[in-house]
Amino acid sequence: MNKTATAADQGGWRCIFAAATQPSQAEMLPKKAGLSGSTCRHQLQAAIGGKKIRLSFSNEHSETLVPPTEPLIIESVHIARLIKAGEPDIDLSSDTPLTFSGSPGVSIPAGEVATSDGVDFEFSPLETLAVTVKFGKVPAFPAVHQEGDCASWVISGDHVSENFTPEDWMWSYFSFCRADVAAVDCDTLVCFGDSITDGAVSTFNGFDAWPDILKKRLQADPATAHISVVNTGIGGNAIWGGWGMPAKQRFRRDALDVPGVKYVIILIGTNDIPGAREDTSQRMIDEYKAMLSACRERGIKVFAGTVTPFGGNTVWESDLHERIRDKINAWMMSEGAGFDGYVDFASAVCDPADREKLKKENDSGDGLHPSANGHRLMGEEAAKVVKKTLLG
Repeated sequence: MNKTATAADQGGWRCIFAAATQPSQAEMLPKKAGLSGSTCRHQLQAAIGGKKIRLSFSNEHSETLVPPTEPLIIESVHIARLIKAGEPDIDLSSDTPLTFSGSPGVSIPAGEVATSDGVDFEFSPLETLAVTVKFGKVPAFPAVHQEGDCASWVISGDHVSENFTPEDWMWSYFSFCRADVAAVDCDTLVCFGDSITDGAVSTFNGFDAWPDILKKRLQADPATAHISVVNTGIGGNAIWGGWGMPAKQRFRRDALDVPGVKYVIILIGTNDIPGAREDTSQRMIDEYKAMLSACRERGIKVFAGTVTPFGGNTVWESDLHERIRDKINAWMMSEGAGFDGYVDFASAVCDPADREKLKKENDSGDGLHPSANGHRLMGEEAAKVVKKTLLG
């Protein structure tokens, strides 16, 4: 078994897909076909193309942030081209098995991550790929990424090299947490955040959350096509808590140690605001400064993302909460903040007539999460800032 390396460079490997892991709950897991003894097919959209790939799988969490008490058994893993995004059929001629230290499967100890050997497999930028896993024994509550915003398909038995009719479909990733490419000239850009980054209320199977839009815009320009945009958002995550590991604790795993990371966009803090009973803006700014400093120590360029409006949401909206958001955003955009740049997501999606609210067409309906159009505007704003900063 190859454990995840700590050096972000990882010997020339560059991350092209990530699904930040978190604990699972019963409603996240398939009901008709349990994962143990079953085949699960995941889909991903490759940020850039390549000719050699490796995959990583997690047994870090159980029902809580504490690791499970047992190993997770993977009997085999295959990668193939998906014929159409959102549908489980693969191009059978492209089906390719992976190995772990030369073996077809791996037993992942509790609390650890296993990375496969590299395998020759050619694919194009933005191509949709299928990662099909035959699980052996799986802990009752395996590590997941809950809000994949694209389907995963499950069927009992071994069907890794087949097209099958699923017994269950879910929108989570189970154990599968990363894909890396052996790259010649490539740098990874990590989008680190909560549900707004993760893609909540974007188009299901549409790959159109703002990091996806950023990815597509950078790929369309030869000057930035070498940048691999990956998404390590976790829905419900917060600096000091929320779903999954608190952001301040997982920042190393899900930003600093991502293979090939050269740039990070930080959009976190929205979920810390509604519980505030006093002005917590300075405490939050101190945490942003800690993330910024950690990036500086690694030579990583870092962009701040302004916190988007939430006026009209009954949980988030209050005069105090708006003051916190306003102070944080003002600091992020100030010359003394120290970031390499900032992405003013808030201005991209707000109502010009009432900047405390999302514009109607940018609002998914809850006053908090952007619509697909809002995600598009956020991604385009991020692409504009990244290009201006990197290309001048």
